[in-house]
Order: sequence, then C-alpha cells, then structure tokens
Amino acid sequence: MGKAAMLRHMKELDPHTIRPCLVCGGANVHLESLLPPGRRQEVWRVVCACGQTSQQWSVSQGAAIRAWNRNLAQADGIAPESAPASSPASLKK
Repeated sequence: MGKAAMLRHMKELDPHTIRPCLVCGGANVHLESLLPPGRRQEVWRVVCACGQTSQQWSVSQGAAIRAWNRNLAQADGIAPESAPASSPASLKK
C-alpha cells in the first residue's frame, strides 16, 4: 500500500471525519459493533447520543462511517463526495 493510499485509509477511519447528526446537530457520535449469531466478524454502524442511528450495518468501521456520511449528504440534498461503483456488503438491521 502506497503512502497516499495509507493516509486516505487512515483518514476514512478517523472518527473526526464522521459528520455531525442532522437530527440534533451534535457531533457526539460513535461507532457501535455487534457480533450476530453465526458470524465470525463484527458488523458496525454509527450512533449519535440523541439516538439517531444508521439503519445499515456495515462489515467494517470505514464502511459504517462512509454509509453515515453518505446518508447525511443525501438527506441534506448534497451529492456524496465519492460515490462507490457498488455498495459495500452490509447487513440490514
């Protein structure tokens, strides 16, 4: 992995890149994990202190952050910064 790719990977996992909640405007958001029965790896989603949460569970922390930010951008009417060619594998709650 090149230096630029590594920096980009670190930035997307940085909790400071999680956008504030649209419901309460607060930045007190965190990652929540769950290990569903039959799975070997945890699934992740972003949760706000006000109770607002992403309905989409993601297979990695980075994917959970991207899903939260993408959903906020779509709710705001702002085009997502970089829409992936295909959606990440995720579980619906």
